[in-house]
Amino acid sequence: METTGKALMGHIQFLNQDGEWESFPTAEEEENIRANAAALEELGYKLNCQMCKEVPTWTQIRQRWIMKEWTCNKCHTVNSAGRA
Repeated sequence: METTGKALMGHIQFLNQDGEWESFPTAEEEENIRANAAALEELGYKLNCQMCKEVPTWTQIRQRWIMKEWTCNKCHTVNSAGRA
């Protein structure tokens, strides 16, 4: 089997039933994801530690949803939900 030769970081590449290579997410889906993330950042929303920029774990995201705040495991900063 031969891939497309492109290095697609963060993509899943597979051979479909027609013998053609496909990747997921598609370029259009990835563009939409990046546009949505940029729009949220422009509004002042972000999902990382306000002090050390560490990305929260799924349990911290759940804690943030329930308690409207979460504590970073790395620097122990209490981060609020919503605007940074």
